[in-house]
Amino acid sequence: MSPSTDPLETFREEAKELLVTLEESLMALEEEPQDQELIDTAFRALHTIKGSGNMFDLKRLVSFAHTVETVFAALRDGTLELDRSLTDLSLNAKDHLTDLLALGEGSDPEIEQRDRELSSRFEAYLTEGESQSGTPSETNEANDANETELSLSESPADDEPEPEPEEAKDSTYRVILKPSLETFRIGGNPLLLISELQELGQTLVMGFVADVPPLSEIDPEGCYLHWDILVTTAAGEGAVRDVFLFVDGELDISVVDEGGFFDTDINYKRLGEILVDRGEINPEDLEHVIGSKDYLGDVLVRSGYVTQEQVQSALKEQNYVRKMRETRRQTESSSTIKVQTEKLDELVNLVGEFVSLHANIAMLADQKGDQDFRSAAEQMEGLIRQVRDLSIDLHMVPVDLLFSGFRRLVRDLCANLDKDVSLELEGTETELDKNVVDALKDPLMHLIRNSIDHGIETPQERSAAGKQPAGRLKLAAYYAGAHVVIEIDDDGAGLNTERIRAKAVERGLISPDLELSESEVQGLIFEPGFSTAENATDVSGRGVGMDVVKRNIENLGGSVRVRSQQGVGTNMKIRIPLPLAIVEGLLARIGEGMYLINLAYIVECLELADVVDGGGDQIIDFRGEIVPYLDLRRFFRLEAGENDGGQVIVVSVDDRKVGLVVDGILDKYQSVIKSLGRVYERVQGISGAIILGDGRPALMLDVDRLARVTREELR
Repeated sequence: MSPSTDPLETFREEAKELLVTLEESLMALEEEPQDQELIDTAFRALHTIKGSGNMFDLKRLVSFAHTVETVFAALRDGTLELDRSLTDLSLNAKDHLTDLLALGEGSDPEIEQRDRELSSRFEAYLTEGESQSGTPSETNEANDANETELSLSESPADDEPEPEPEEAKDSTYRVILKPSLETFRIGGNPLLLISELQELGQTLVMGFVADVPPLSEIDPEGCYLHWDILVTTAAGEGAVRDVFLFVDGELDISVVDEGGFFDTDINYKRLGEILVDRGEINPEDLEHVIGSKDYLGDVLVRSGYVTQEQVQSALKEQNYVRKMRETRRQTESSSTIKVQTEKLDELVNLVGEFVSLHANIAMLADQKGDQDFRSAAEQMEGLIRQVRDLSIDLHMVPVDLLFSGFRRLVRDLCANLDKDVSLELEGTETELDKNVVDALKDPLMHLIRNSIDHGIETPQERSAAGKQPAGRLKLAAYYAGAHVVIEIDDDGAGLNTERIRAKAVERGLISPDLELSESEVQGLIFEPGFSTAENATDVSGRGVGMDVVKRNIENLGGSVRVRSQQGVGTNMKIRIPLPLAIVEGLLARIGEGMYLINLAYIVECLELADVVDGGGDQIIDFRGEIVPYLDLRRFFRLEAGENDGGQVIVVSVDDRKVGLVVDGILDKYQSVIKSLGRVYERVQGISGAIILGDGRPALMLDVDRLARVTREELR
């Protein structure tokens, strides 16, 4: 059986997601310890892990999950209160469950010892909770306590499964409200009751005026109206009845549509059946007119069995219930399915092959001059573009999956370093490729650790500097053109540029007389082996990490920049390109080779002969702005091809423009990007390759790297 269909592997993946949910609930409970919904969420996660683990006979996992679940059941019932120490213990339990999940039924003395210690500590909490709740004289509570003790000592595999709390489903109720004539005189107001009912859920209110007498006979203080109301709610019939607890008059409440998971029929009762259910017509009278060829409602009204109001009301009820059923069916059928990322990668690759094949077809259509062939190729291009966008969207996930995991990291670091830091998250709905999100976890973790360890001061130091005792760390994500920008911003002590420069000179990274701007000095922290920490700790200070952070981000095609002000704080900005598996670019000729430049970077294309010299080597005047340029033929050390004047492609990287000189520009081109492999991974200026429609290869330019090289040459 393949891993994709192995039930145990499926359970492990689902259990990991449940453990993430458990941790998020615990972190939120630390801010709101009385939030019953969060406690229920944590309890359900533990209960599901226990129940599913039981199916695979994972006794150690099930036993520990049952122990923790029992404590959360006490929290849910109010016999225990959540405090900081119990939160710490629960977070440790989450980590231990992760280890047990990976261990399975294997053996590890360290994990087994930790299992006994944590279980003992949870049982102590439970015993404390029992001693504080209830009295020994109450038989029921004593029995419950005994049952709890037994459940902790016995193997959960032998227990009867605890019933899962059922999630309330929406049901539709029909309320027939006929207030008495005296309702207004005794202070009643049906409209207030209807307004209160509407707070329970979606409603359809239908009023009837058939009983209103002529104006000469009307009692101005009498109530002649009555209502048929449909309400769809998950609150239950009891909540609906409570609204009309003190109503004066006739009241009838009945269920007309009870939500069920397996309901598939969106049709509702026929008009005649609805009228019979309401008691507005007898079944015998309905039989008399049922054979008529005319519309049933018209026949019933002409026959005097019902009024036009009653028919219209029944039709509205019929339409309302059908819509509710359709909505419910769509909601229940819109559940997601889990697909391995390898399959999504393969889908993107296959779409890329379609893109390459289409390019070949389009080229053949142009060569043959067949208009029908060319038209079909254009239609295919539109469809392939849609499939391409969809396949890439399937690979995108919100960065919240990445950001939310750092709450625990910040909490633990603050405890270890005796600091107080609040974590703020912004732009969590911003989406990135799933593989990129996974690859960013370690770099971001290192940057956050550095911010808290080196950047943000202790509460005492912050107070002495006139700051709030609690530091602030913000993680933000947003779109910027063809990139996603992730910022790590803190209000700590900032970078000491003089100290950084002195350390760089001491380690031989720069010469003492080298002139550098403040931003260039700050960028030295990304050099291999650089550290200003006097002593290494278990958090940081060993001179490794920041260079790895930079290298890992650049391997994703991105860049990292630092901006800091001493005493104010530090801002780290990471720019990651959006998915580039399939790109639209501009095909250019350099020497005898073909090169593709991503259109997302391109600002404008100019004839080299028309470019105004900017007054210096490798500088041009682009619409009044001084822009550096790079001759790519010389950069790649290529032999000159046929020179037709050359052209300058102005690109924008990090809001700074750079000119790239090529021999010629051919056409726009859409293709899939192929990896060049490890042999070429360190070649500067190249990020991949494409296959042209005629089978020839072309290289993908790494515009971000070329722009940095251009700026470095001008120093």
